[in-house]
Amino acid sequence: MGGTRMHVCPLCKRSDGTTRLSAYWRTLSPEGRAGVPHLARPALHAERWTAPLGLLTVGCALLVADTWLGFVGLAGGGFWLVSLRDRVAQAAKERADWHRKLICRPCHHAFLP
Repeated sequence: MGGTRMHVCPLCKRSDGTTRLSAYWRTLSPEGRAGVPHLARPALHAERWTAPLGLLTVGCALLVADTWLGFVGLAGGGFWLVSLRDRVAQAAKERADWHRKLICRPCHHAFLP
């Protein structure tokens, strides 16, 4: 009973034309890719970690100097770092989902198995 498992498209209910989205994307020409941008792999976001870390450092320095702005700097930098971490985690999840997705060639519907 070995072999590959056939997946049925949830839209057209066919199983004869499903393939991995990543493999399908590699076969497209640049013109073909331009016609279906919604199928593209999610981009990596170049997050800048230096600014929130700098804000945390300044906040610590101001806190040591016994200034109330130190608390503001620490809170702002911490919130900024948490939001960046969440965005990076969401982008990683989207890219992992893209690698798992299948596409139905007859109806061009992308879906998770």
